Amino acid sequence: MKILNVGLVGYGKIGKVFANEIKKKNNFYLKKILTKKILNKDLISVKNFFYDKDIDVFIIASPIKTHFKYLKYAYGANKDIIIEKPLVENLDQFKKLLTLNKKFKKKIVIHHNDVLNFEKLNFMKDFLNFKKIEKIDMFYGKREIINSYKKPFFDWLPHPLSIIINFFGEPKKFKIINYVKNIKNNTILEQLKIVFHFKYFKIFLNFSNNLEKPTKKIIVYQKNKFKIYNGYNKNNRRTIKLLLEKFYKMNKINDININLQVYKLLFKIENQLLKKSI
Repeated sequence: MKILNVGLVGYGKIGKVFANEIKKKNNFYLKKILTKKILNKDLISVKNFFYDKDIDVFIIASPIKTHFKYLKYAYGANKDIIIEKPLVENLDQFKKLLTLNKKFKKKIVIHHNDVLNFEKLNFMKDFLNFKKIEKIDMFYGKREIINSYKKPFFDWLPHPLSIIINFFGEPKKFKIINYVKNIKNNTILEQLKIVFHFKYFKIFLNFSNNLEKPTKKIIVYQKNKFKIYNGYNKNNRRTIKLLLEKFYKMNKINDININLQVYKLLFKIENQLLKKSI
């Protein structure tokens, strides 16, 4: 059994979850960690980290504003990559990443946890005949009294968009039904509703970061039945375990292309929201 040596970038909340899960596995070994102190102050140590010949896979769990910088290092080192969502923070970075990605032949996976849950639960097995689906409702968000996000929707939408792209494909078109943005106590509060049009049905996505309780719920309706996915069910919260298991079994190929469609759609939505805000 091959043991993969891991270089972990970032040791905050998510980084520690990755570290703890890696310690439980026999096929991964946590070789090095880049902490916030080193990331911010020691560029030589950062470069040495990414060009360490003993590291097999980089896990990037640092803040989104650092993602593109460390992705460039990881691509340059030609090593496997796991990265937290969102992938990058703006369209310019995304376009540059597309260029970098064209000749990349290693594994790269974005941690879209709801996709992993859907796969684990075989959630769509009763709904594979899309002609029988009437509609799908998605509800995402939580109450954020204080946050530092300039674009809360941008942090949240990769969850439902990854479900849409991975299980239903690219929508024929979408329309923003409602968008409300307020600032309260230096916190940006947003409400957003989008409808996505497919050949046989529509998906209605509702997001708010001013809800009573955390919500990640998807309801699929057919004529005589419906099915509910609850992303905050306690059984649906061990996705890093699932991610590492899936990553280890993957072939040495670039498997990011379908998820790049998630971010193409995200930036199209962002562009329309900017027009509505002007």
